[in-house]
Amino acid sequence: MNFDGDHEIEHFRRSLAMLPAGADALKREEAMSLLGRLRDATARLRRVESSLEALLNAELRLGDPRSEP
Repeated sequence: MNFDGDHEIEHFRRSLAMLPAGADALKREEAMSLLGRLRDATARLRRVESSLEALLNAELRLGDPRSEP
């Protein structure tokens, strides 16, 4: 599965929430827990990506002889 954004995760969460209790496969509560963990991990990954991008940009500015100290 490709999760391009939170709306896909939310779509799956809502779909799982509509399953009857005791449905086959993962239990509803287990699936909801996994999707919550996926949402949290995705948010953390986005923060890491953003921080790395900021760090890279700062390093590139420091290496640019035209940049001011």
